Amino acid sequence: MSRTVDAVAWALVHFIWQGAAVALAAFVAGWVLRHSRPERRYALHCGALALMLLAPLVTFFALRAPAADSTIAAVEAPVQLGNVAVAAPVATARSNTAVAWLPLLVAIWLAGVAILSLRSLGGWVLAQRLKTWKTGLAAEPIQDAARRLRGQLGMRHGVRVLSSAVAQVPLAIGWLRPVILLPVSALTALTPEQIEMVVAHELAHIRRHDYLVNLAQTAVETLLFYHPAVWWLSGRIRAEREHCCDDLAVAACGNRIGYANALAALEGIAARRPALVVAANGGSLLSRIQRLLNRESGRADPTPAWLGALILAAFILVSVVSAPPPQAADPKPSEPHRAASGFLGGLADAGYTDISVDEIIALKEHGVEPRFIKQMLAAGLGPLDVKQLIRLREHGVDPEFVAGVASSGLVNDLDVTTAIRLHENGVDGDDLLRIRKLGFGPYASEEVIRLRQNGADESTFAALKEAGADRAGIAEAIEFRQNGVTTARVREMKRQGFGNLNPEQIVKLCRAGII
Repeated sequence: MSRTVDAVAWALVHFIWQGAAVALAAFVAGWVLRHSRPERRYALHCGALALMLLAPLVTFFALRAPAADSTIAAVEAPVQLGNVAVAAPVATARSNTAVAWLPLLVAIWLAGVAILSLRSLGGWVLAQRLKTWKTGLAAEPIQDAARRLRGQLGMRHGVRVLSSAVAQVPLAIGWLRPVILLPVSALTALTPEQIEMVVAHELAHIRRHDYLVNLAQTAVETLLFYHPAVWWLSGRIRAEREHCCDDLAVAACGNRIGYANALAALEGIAARRPALVVAANGGSLLSRIQRLLNRESGRADPTPAWLGALILAAFILVSVVSAPPPQAADPKPSEPHRAASGFLGGLADAGYTDISVDEIIALKEHGVEPRFIKQMLAAGLGPLDVKQLIRLREHGVDPEFVAGVASSGLVNDLDVTTAIRLHENGVDGDDLLRIRKLGFGPYASEEVIRLRQNGADESTFAALKEAGADRAGIAEAIEFRQNGVTTARVREMKRQGFGNLNPEQIVKLCRAGII
């Protein structure tokens, strides 16, 4: 668990410079495409946002994967391996142990994600409520115009156009069964031609599946909320989305000037709307009108003032937190000696300096790496010789399994042979720990294997405990399992007034089919 938390924390830290680098690349590419159609810039920015989501995921899995021992930096120190004098490295790289502030960083990030998730959920609920709250079918001329525009836009599925006494601006809501909401204020403030143009804009959103893309966009904003580059890039996506819909609406209506006038008329309508809907007054209405009138066509987006400073700060931060701790200088410089390989140095670091050359070769040939040795020594089996390490490796027994069994305290004769037997029979260390916490055991390893072979697990012992058998043994647990005695059955017997029965009596009743 600690390793996962560390990987999450470092992925969040590294995303500071990764996100800044992606934003810088997106800005440069957007400047190159400043004279292109908005669809290209929209696709570019959506791809950049997807890359921002992918970067911390790749970093997390890369950090989560076990690191090779060969990557450990070393300082040479002479040791004796069997009859061979060599120089073994002493590990100096940053260890995999958790840094104190990493769990706190992950906790703060999770709190931010939770808060923004609740906010987004509230926006989604409000958007769904708007579809039915004080709404009605729009007038027939508007419905006719919507049907005609759907044909011009190449849309096959129907879209309901509703008038709303609650919505403040025209909205498109939904993906599978989309609706368009036209506020009553817009119906009275706009001319029929302008209403038709607004409907064309909302239909363009539906045709492009912008509602679904906006949901995914909001999810990325929620997960990576702490990075300003995410919000900047998301804002660029929403701006280009409106430009794309504006072009589609103008193509369907055939009146650029009239459409610009319709947008200008929307300027006087209140702009509040849920974050998870798309609206005709999205983005900057002034910049959209200027673009339609060719007053600012081809002008590049201004460079975000924070981008350069963020990149510099990100690289400094990652350099500081990732730097290995300084090493104390050796006051007594050693004599020149032959450098050892990483494998030999790892063996020395694990304390295996008195084994023979043949044993060193055997460990290497059987894939017993120094890291495996160190973890197995810490798992709870005590000192291990070369043959025992090779046996554990050959049978696929990993240190995590041994540590789980040892920490459970349910097995009282754990050694190399019993660890292999337990592993071969599929014993689960977590289940052993839960059984021990119920107050049962410890047992011999063969008894634990019998439990596993007969399907008796933590739920079986929970039923025994409910029956009052705090010191029950293996036989009682197997009897309960084979006869289907569960905690629910025992509680039902108690409810009916038979709580004084012992486990043997309960089993007899089960065999007789009475309970």
